[in-house]
Amino acid sequence: MNIGTKANKTPVAAGYHEAQLKRQIGYLERSCGDFDRGDHDEAIRIAVTLRVLLHDTNNSTSLLTHLGIKNTIEYVDTGIYRPLLDAALAEWAKQNSSGLSVVSRTASDVGLVELGDAGAGRVGWFAPLRLQRFAQGTPSYNACPRISDFDFWWRSPLVEASLGKRFSRWDLVNIMANQDGGAHVDQVGLDADYQDLMVDFLGVGMAHGVDLDFENLPESLHNVPKALHNVAFASVRQIAFELMVSLRRREWVRQTSGIFAFSEPFRDINLPEPPHRPMLEPQSIILGKYI
Repeated sequence: MNIGTKANKTPVAAGYHEAQLKRQIGYLERSCGDFDRGDHDEAIRIAVTLRVLLHDTNNSTSLLTHLGIKNTIEYVDTGIYRPLLDAALAEWAKQNSSGLSVVSRTASDVGLVELGDAGAGRVGWFAPLRLQRFAQGTPSYNACPRISDFDFWWRSPLVEASLGKRFSRWDLVNIMANQDGGAHVDQVGLDADYQDLMVDFLGVGMAHGVDLDFENLPESLHNVPKALHNVAFASVRQIAFELMVSLRRREWVRQTSGIFAFSEPFRDINLPEPPHRPMLEPQSIILGKYI
């Protein structure tokens, strides 16, 4: 029999898939650690590991499906989805104003990333690496599912570019793994919308700290630096965070046979320390009346 062919395979031993899961989680942890230390190209390898763990096709089976757990896991969901946010904002406007509606929205309102201190007076887009980043009762809080089933979590449009194109978690993982050098380098080229997202600063420019030129502020406002970092890469880092917490949460419940309330702290789960200081600015909601 030819080496590497299907006919040359032997049945897997007991515990094989469990050992593979431990290996893949190790890959994720090491790549995420390197990413958090500034090697953002590790997002590509993170995407490949996510694909191995989660994606099923007619010709291949994901590791979590082999283990029989992919569709039983409750997936931690830190995303802000446009349809959910629009509904939450409409309800907020209805309760807090009469005859007005939300008339302004930006791509940075939704998705998986947040602004953080990038050093030297600059800001950048980062993976939040935490479970909750909005105050309870705010529209953004109400637009975050917090727990989702696999199909919604994996396939729902979520990350929004400035031109309005929306990417699901699978879209980002698939393009990085199959086109952008994860498992393949596409001969034809990269997806055009993904290329745009790679350089999209989501319309945010900001500077802070002692370097601001307050004496010439009007002139300075014309040269506000764009937000740094790659929204697509930071989003994939957050997807890895969500999956690892979901798996640890499942294992915690399995081992303790306890009832786990999502609103409680993850006391027995080691969460990473975010490598950035979030820029926790209050969200602006612009109300108006269409005439």
